[in-house]
Amino acid sequence: MNVKKRVVTTLCAGALAGAALGIGSGVASAGPKFPGPPPPWPVPGPGVNVGGPGNPLPPGQNGLPPPGHRNYVVPVWAPPAPPPPYWAPWLPVEWNGEVNAWGVQWNGEFRAAPF
Repeated sequence: MNVKKRVVTTLCAGALAGAALGIGSGVASAGPKFPGPPPPWPVPGPGVNVGGPGNPLPPGQNGLPPPGHRNYVVPVWAPPAPPPPYWAPWLPVEWNGEVNAWGVQWNGEFRAAPF
């Protein structure tokens, strides 16, 4: 009886230690499949900055669109644009389609109206 108890205790202790060390756990594989799909080259449509042959990037902007240009279309149901904020009247008020609100870009982040 004493030997059976020691064997069971040893097996339980080993199972607990193995679980604590992560032995027997699976390997996480949440990465994307490689190689991914090819990029849509060339991008169709007018005014697309792809930086490809015959369509260079705009000078001095590091590939960014011109200032004030966003790819968001103001929906029909959107309220009219508010005036610029009193603390920065030079900032253009623009529509942000991610948050569905009017606002301004200030220090690299979007500030939604009301100001």
